[in-house]
Amino acid sequence: MSYKKGDIVLIKFPFTNLQKAKKRPVLLAKDTNELGDFVCFQITSQSTQNFLSQIDNQDLKEGELKLVSYVKYDKCFTLNADIVDKKLASVKDEYTQHLKSLFCQDIF
Repeated sequence: MSYKKGDIVLIKFPFTNLQKAKKRPVLLAKDTNELGDFVCFQITSQSTQNFLSQIDNQDLKEGELKLVSYVKYDKCFTLNADIVDKKLASVKDEYTQHLKSLFCQDIF
């Protein structure tokens, strides 16, 4: 299956030790490539961390989020489409541009 930049998908998100995983939503920062890999940011409902961008249903062009959530833009991950459980939503282009500016501002 192919996913696009701006899609929010539910995956078994691996812990850093790669021994366990938890189902979590992620936001794709890049389309899937020819190998099925994509770059993404984790989404959390916890607002107490740093480097967060709030996201809610008004930021979506399709689908819905059950809670007001936050995209953690300080770390990006490369994952494979094979671990996607399902697509939940897609964000508006304005939101991806906003996230891009936050990511670039804090990284460079």
